[in-house]
Amino acid sequence: MYPSGRWEGFWVQNIWGRQAMTPFFLRFANGQVTGEGKDVIGRFTFAGEYNEKTGQLRLIKQYIGKHRVLYIGEPDGEGSIQGTWHIGEFHKGPFLIRPAIQKPSGDEPIQEMT
Repeated sequence: MYPSGRWEGFWVQNIWGRQAMTPFFLRFANGQVTGEGKDVIGRFTFAGEYNEKTGQLRLIKQYIGKHRVLYIGEPDGEGSIQGTWHIGEFHKGPFLIRPAIQKPSGDEPIQEMT
């Protein structure tokens, strides 16, 4: 359903605005997901689950030595996962994550179609 590997994305909060997560890693297998990364708040780990049929996702983002954030999302139909993050009852906002696309280095030769 979802590819394991490098992912990228952002979350939005009133105080911080839109904040990018530098490329992070997610591993998907048998309905479980784990990962790690870094953003403006600090280093974090991910642990959670996903529904292999619907693509719905529940993740706990644990900042190292800090607070936790619950992410609840679903596929957007274009390869990304979008949803809402929650810290307790009163703090929440949107997020979007997607597999990171490898960009060409620019040195590849152009090939003609025959």
